[in-house]
Amino acid sequence: MLKKTGVQMALVITAVILVLAGCGQKSNNADNGSVSADGKASTEEAAASTKWPEVLRVGNLPMEDGESSRNADQFANDLGEYLGIKVETFEGEDYNMMIEAVRSEKIDVTTFGPFGYIIAVERSGAKLLAAMNNGPGTEGTSVIIVPKDSPAKTVEDLKGKSFLFADPASTTGHLYPRATLMKKLGITNDEIETYFSNVSFSGGHDKSLLAIANGDADGAATCSQCIKMIADAGLIKEEDVRVIAESDKIPGGGALSYRDGLPADLVEKMREFALGYSKEHPEYFKALGVAGFFPAEDSDFDSVREVAKMLEMSPEEMLK
Repeated sequence: MLKKTGVQMALVITAVILVLAGCGQKSNNADNGSVSADGKASTEEAAASTKWPEVLRVGNLPMEDGESSRNADQFANDLGEYLGIKVETFEGEDYNMMIEAVRSEKIDVTTFGPFGYIIAVERSGAKLLAAMNNGPGTEGTSVIIVPKDSPAKTVEDLKGKSFLFADPASTTGHLYPRATLMKKLGITNDEIETYFSNVSFSGGHDKSLLAIANGDADGAATCSQCIKMIADAGLIKEEDVRVIAESDKIPGGGALSYRDGLPADLVEKMREFALGYSKEHPEYFKALGVAGFFPAEDSDFDSVREVAKMLEMSPEEMLK
């Protein structure tokens, strides 16, 4: 099993995390409504299920430059104005934290990477609002990168070298590049750890790119658009890293997801806001390297589930 570095996990992928958190978990007390003998919810419980929370919290997994936090604040302000309710910001640490928060109903909505999304569906009952990408037919990829002065030309040249993945639940920073290494090297999933001298998690795409740009690691996995995005943020120069391999196309993009049980009219209002935000605030998405939010279905992520099955890694293993 892979081991994390001591670096605190911060950014995962394919994009800035947007979190809308409610007022806390539902109580299990009888005062919040009961179920009759025929299995029907009481009037009180039915009414509660249609009531909007008084406060929503919008959050993200911040990058080191702080730009993602400023973007999240702007998104929160715009969302609150659109919905007509109070919105606060929230900063998370990693996908594991977000998935658990959705499960415990402390977070209502968040954007996951494709693999983080399928884990959230399985473990937390997450539902899909929209996908954050460049639109239908514009699927992204993950890439294997090395420092610009590295003698490595192919992934075979990294044998016995150090290698970084991003976050355990990152699609472009772990899942797909791991499958790419298996295919190109002709090895099993379990053999990846012994192929390299050291395999670890950096804590995020920005940290992987910084490590490669500074020559602190021999190879790393990141999303194809992350190189330009992190360079545009001033953290690296594009020419500081070099791509030596690329994955198959990755469907879906970031998955704007919500927890089961939210009022249907609130869900539709948030979906309406997200899809319209692409047109109203294109500069917001430009900073993320994508065009905006687009309509999507859960089945769009089935190929991600197939790759996860090929890797034979459970959600628990991926999130350790």
